[in-house]
Amino acid sequence: MIDRLRLSGVAKNQLSNIKRKTGIEHYNIICRHALCLSLANPATPPVEIFDFNGGLEIEWKTFTSGNEILYYNIILIRLLSESKSIDVDNVRLALSQHVHRGLAYLASRVESDLAIALAKNILEVIKK
Repeated sequence: MIDRLRLSGVAKNQLSNIKRKTGIEHYNIICRHALCLSLANPATPPVEIFDFNGGLEIEWKTFTSGNEILYYNIILIRLLSESKSIDVDNVRLALSQHVHRGLAYLASRVESDLAIALAKNILEVIKK
């Protein structure tokens, strides 16, 4: 099982900027949204080697807000859809890759655009 989400120093800076732009108080909420945005993209995230020095860690239970099984299964489904093996290392890697890609997407939005983009993405998920 996953015990924590590790984020790079770059991701930590992106989180701070997103938090400032949106007013969303907690990093775990931003990271959950980033995960979902990335998972909505059918392309596989790029393979990256993350430097976790200067980054931060979020406990799995904090990240999932009590929905550990739901998020774990969502990641498993994605791995299965990509014909990847299901093991703890692949689950951790997929989580990290998707959260980092989602944060990069959110951080690239201009401040006035970000709140609208977040609202539209939430509506799209609700409609599905």
